[in-house]
Amino acid sequence: MNPDGMSYLDMASEALRGGPRNLVNGYWSPAYPALIGLAFLIVRPSPIQEFPVIHLVNFAVFGFALLSFTFFLKSWLAVRRDEPSSEREKPHLIPFCFCVFLWFTINFIELSVVTPDLCVAGIVFLAAGICCRISLPGSGWRHFAALGAVLSLGYYAKAAMFVLGLVLMAVLFVRPPSLRHSRFKILLSSMVLLLGAAPLIALVSRQVGHLTISETGRLNYAWFANGLQVNAGWTRGDDTHGTPEHPPRTLPGKPTIIEFAEPIKGTYPLWYDPSYWYAGAKVRFDPGAQLAALKASLLYYREAFGQMAILFAGALALVAGGAWRNVTPVPDRNFRWLFPWAITACLMYTVVNAQSRYLGAFFVLSWLALYRLLWRRAKTVMTALVLGFVGGAMFISVAAPSLPVGAKSVREMIRPDRLDYMHVAAALQAAGVGPGDRLATVGYAFDAYYARYIGARVTANVIDADAFRHISAEDLSGVRVRLAGIGVKALVAKDSPVNGAFGDWSGIQVPGSPRYSIMLVPLKGKRPAESCTEPPVPVECRPPAQFPVTSMNAPGPGSAEAPGNRKGKRE
Repeated sequence: MNPDGMSYLDMASEALRGGPRNLVNGYWSPAYPALIGLAFLIVRPSPIQEFPVIHLVNFAVFGFALLSFTFFLKSWLAVRRDEPSSEREKPHLIPFCFCVFLWFTINFIELSVVTPDLCVAGIVFLAAGICCRISLPGSGWRHFAALGAVLSLGYYAKAAMFVLGLVLMAVLFVRPPSLRHSRFKILLSSMVLLLGAAPLIALVSRQVGHLTISETGRLNYAWFANGLQVNAGWTRGDDTHGTPEHPPRTLPGKPTIIEFAEPIKGTYPLWYDPSYWYAGAKVRFDPGAQLAALKASLLYYREAFGQMAILFAGALALVAGGAWRNVTPVPDRNFRWLFPWAITACLMYTVVNAQSRYLGAFFVLSWLALYRLLWRRAKTVMTALVLGFVGGAMFISVAAPSLPVGAKSVREMIRPDRLDYMHVAAALQAAGVGPGDRLATVGYAFDAYYARYIGARVTANVIDADAFRHISAEDLSGVRVRLAGIGVKALVAKDSPVNGAFGDWSGIQVPGSPRYSIMLVPLKGKRPAESCTEPPVPVECRPPAQFPVTSMNAPGPGSAEAPGNRKGKRE
């Protein structure tokens, strides 16, 4: 599991409980959690079975990406079959192309990561295949309409695909894939893209209170280029990036504790809908910060290109084998749109935050476009040797780590070790924590998968892990009082206090964790909201007077900033 996957999982569960409207989120796109929800509706897994079912969904999405790539490859290699030196006469090309696809899918996008990036890759390949199909005889209006529909579907999988879809339309308008078609058909594709995306744009805009395709781009720029804190929420006092409209509530005392149980749902509400908690964040252009973001992206590219050394070596071998002598200044028409589209996608992410899983599909398209430019001009024997060596090396690098070596590896495949969150979940259950209970965490809490595993929610966080590690017995007792006052039942910390000042708390060492030690501290206390006749709303159901909670945003019930009065309020 990963933090983004937790949010998608929560969206799927909320959609099954409360209807499809819960798939509309200011930050996360709806297509992937819809697939997860459909799988849950069919399989009906228990909480322990949810994570494996999600990976089964990922494998099905990989099958979709594979079929999409196959369609692209058939359409791409069929474009120039009328030439005497047809690529049908070079059977070594097909295995090489599939090795490139497999290598980037496994090493860059990764099947094990619970994100929609595999869905996006499949849609990218499908759109690229349709663009190649447009170049073939017999293509017509329906293919252009299908291209717009596929790109609009990509927007439902990830908001960035809306921008990349418009970029592809612009590239095709400037450099049409075929002289047989007028630019009016490209405009048709653009119209279908806009019409298909319009419903989601309207719903998301209503949710966040202003016109937008998504808050993803704005928030990522604020986090990675402007330096806005993402790990601990955005509280008042940090007005450098604007004024937070819905900051987490801060409990008085030391160390600092923030509480975020309402009004957002989810296992970890701060990450279930970041567009709510970071509403009011202003994006500004800071040359120094932008250069720092570009530097981080360039460092990523240096590492990524180092991984692609075998592909660079193969390209240089083709050039050394004579391909450079026949390279013309005007490559084929598919190269003219395919390569600029992929390069534009890389540049778009470079400005903010370049990651392998975002760019895997575009790397595949870029390398295949470059290799085709070279292999069509190199000698057949040389091409076969180079592509065979490069493809074989890539396949071995993917397959070798998966092969069991020795009895220990076989045992781990049959009965793998329990993961950290499984140990934590077992300890929580043994301490009496169950579904619906509230938890608090210390420091980084995006990986609190154990909460979902037992049906609990993380609703508070001790921000400074180092301060908690050196906390005094008196302050530790105060932490207990404050957390008990907001209905928290247990506190999970990766590093227990060094002075051993537990008071009347019981520390439980979670066994089997190879990375960190976890201290579980069960708390005694009843949720204040349980004494209220109405549902637990922070404004109405306040803790007892002896445990005051300071809400730093503190809008009144009739205020325009109150959660219930926000435009596009949460249900």
